[in-house]
Amino acid sequence: MKLRALILVFPLAACTGKYVRPTTSETVQATPARLARGEYIVDHLASCGACHTQRKSGLAFDAERADGGYLAGGNVLSDASFALWVPNLTGDLETGLGKWTDDQLMRAIRDGVRPDGSFMFPVMPYPDYRFISDEDVRAIVAYLRSVPKVHQTRTPIHNDLPFLAKVGIGMGMVQHAPAKDVPPPPANDPLKRGEYLAHLGHCQSCHALGTTGPRAPDDEAFMDGSDKPFDTPGIGKVWAPNLTPDPETGLGRYSAEQVEASLRSGKRLDGKPMAYPMSSFIPHLSGMSEEDLAALVSWLRSLKPVKHQVPPRALLSEGQKRYGG
Repeated sequence: MKLRALILVFPLAACTGKYVRPTTSETVQATPARLARGEYIVDHLASCGACHTQRKSGLAFDAERADGGYLAGGNVLSDASFALWVPNLTGDLETGLGKWTDDQLMRAIRDGVRPDGSFMFPVMPYPDYRFISDEDVRAIVAYLRSVPKVHQTRTPIHNDLPFLAKVGIGMGMVQHAPAKDVPPPPANDPLKRGEYLAHLGHCQSCHALGTTGPRAPDDEAFMDGSDKPFDTPGIGKVWAPNLTPDPETGLGRYSAEQVEASLRSGKRLDGKPMAYPMSSFIPHLSGMSEEDLAALVSWLRSLKPVKHQVPPRALLSEGQKRYGG
């Protein structure tokens, strides 16, 4: 994501993040049901490992994982305008989350607030995670506490952000009101379930990315693709496609079954392999249950059709080698 979009949105955002809710002494009980649900969310719905599982190259989202680096961070996420250290999500006391309380972790996931009260950069998709239900965020914490601890031996980089971004984040200009008392989606409403799953999968972060940041659901162009390219060094530029049911520029010409098959296989609807960053999410999203995948696609097909053709991807030689042009 180009940081310019986030910088532009800072002056327009409501500064609700100046209020940070105090954490409680709650300890999450790791029941079998919570552990199973947390594993499903972390490994599939939210695709946490796409960024947080250590890569041999040290670059987030790269293809080859490092042995024993499950959710251990140690990667760098960067483009031409920023560089961020990806943290260790295991319970290691020195390099991971071992010293965080359960509620500090729940607050960080949904509100983007660290234990010291500082705000995270919103590449961690807490703007979407604020919609995670109270029970699901407890399940995530229970599962993260259960994964093997890994001591991260790589030296963290200092996060490199432009001055205006640091000021905006420090002032809470991209924060939302603290998440609390969030219910699960209605069990008998597939569209609400699909919308909830889209938040867990942070689909809006890419597919609703406008020139001034992610568009709101009431925006006329919601989910019509990205106006900004994802510019990956050595790979090239990729625009997130239009996911509205427009028959010419979106998903309207395809059946629900075709869209579901695409999310399972990692192949675009024209048959070509999906490129970065979506290619890194497919190994996770492909493990969604049939019910959840059908609900997500049903929600996408319920959106207002928007006619918007994103530019074709502009891949460099390495990108063409990986993804077929």
